[in-house]
Amino acid sequence: MNKENRIKKVRLVAFDVNGTLFDDTKIFWDAINGIFPRYGKESLPIEVLKERFGQPWTALYRAAGITEAMASDKELYAIYNGLYRNGDAPMPVAGLAEVLRWLKAKGVQLAIVSTQQNEITEPLLKKYRLDGLFSPIMGAVSDKSVALREIARSAGIPPQEMAYVGDQEGDARHAKSAGCVSIAFCGGLHDHARLKKIGPDFIIETMGELKDLPIF
Repeated sequence: MNKENRIKKVRLVAFDVNGTLFDDTKIFWDAINGIFPRYGKESLPIEVLKERFGQPWTALYRAAGITEAMASDKELYAIYNGLYRNGDAPMPVAGLAEVLRWLKAKGVQLAIVSTQQNEITEPLLKKYRLDGLFSPIMGAVSDKSVALREIARSAGIPPQEMAYVGDQEGDARHAKSAGCVSIAFCGGLHDHARLKKIGPDFIIETMGELKDLPIF
């Protein structure tokens, strides 16, 4: 059975935030890397940081010797939030508003599932008049597969009729684990070659390519 026959029509699309809804990759890396010096540790070369980054991202600091006694996960998030806000405000990825409104016009529900905390995400959505398009907005999520299944249950749809769009290999893994359609977006943290190895259902280079997928 080919992919198009296996995948049902999608009625709900959930999105990651960093590197997916917002073009904030440099701001994100600067904030993540900026935490190390606060505890006397050297920042990582960007390629090393990219290779080691995963979920939970606080594991980066534990591996570097920043123990929970030195900083709890909550404290690390607070430092990250401050560093992120001190950077330039990120722009939405190219073509985002048009695609979101196209999906809404087709009756597709939109949601957010992200490790980014809502105290950062929601003001950005409001700034660019994207607030009101997403429900629910699930931030500070540690296990996205659990969150995706929860959204599907709440929406009353099978996971196969839900898609998740994210820019990291972990996003594709979580979508597949939840039984959702996995859509890997190459505009953020991980490149096409790395995302392809995970075997997502679809890979898109631009957000506008969502409109061309045979799932709506």
